[in-house]
Amino acid sequence: MSVPVFFAAGAVKTAVEALLASPGAWPAPHPTVSYGTVGALRDRIVGGEAFDATVLSAEAMALLAHRGLVATATITPLGTTGTGLAVRAGLAFPPIDTEAGFLAVLKAARSIAWADPSSGATGGRHFAAVIERLGIADEVRGKSLLFPFGVEAVDACERGEAEIAVSQATEIVGRPGVALLGLLPPPHDLVTRYVAAGRADTPAGRSIIGALTSDAGRAALAAIGFEGGTR
Repeated sequence: MSVPVFFAAGAVKTAVEALLASPGAWPAPHPTVSYGTVGALRDRIVGGEAFDATVLSAEAMALLAHRGLVATATITPLGTTGTGLAVRAGLAFPPIDTEAGFLAVLKAARSIAWADPSSGATGGRHFAAVIERLGIADEVRGKSLLFPFGVEAVDACERGEAEIAVSQATEIVGRPGVALLGLLPPPHDLVTRYVAAGRADTPAGRSIIGALTSDAGRAALAAIGFEGGTR
């Protein structure tokens, strides 16, 4: 039996790892999983790399479906998540539910980790536009640590290399050593819908999508902050 190949966006990484580590939560054989940013995975698929199923933003998946690179009939919603700020456990920051509060936190932080926009990371690209609109791009970039994708920025915050990190909430919730300070406030908020799809309607692709949409899969996604679910 061949091993399925799964391209998974960083937003679902923690949930997928939990499922794969839980006996019986994922049918055999377990897939070979390649994690990356939405942009990087989209480009790999466009470039012709072989895969059985993928999880990407709905926007990226629509592009692949339009090009015939995923089977439209297999596209399955997984839920939505927002872009937020992670803070090191034990550090006190004011809330960011207003633009003024959000701006104050960004200016007060001595170091900020986030995903390099050039990597195609959803949160990184959005945050780059936000700091430009706020007029603090140079100030923020001067104290930034950039990483290939958001989950690595959260890792850096957890290790104490940065005071705060910017990433999808699902890459922050439930992580030891960090806490979700909050989602970016309007008008700077971003809610992203994630979907799964198969390259074709095959048993290998269905097994991956089935694991993600099973009771265990929906619970794992909800545990890291996905909203909306698959029902």
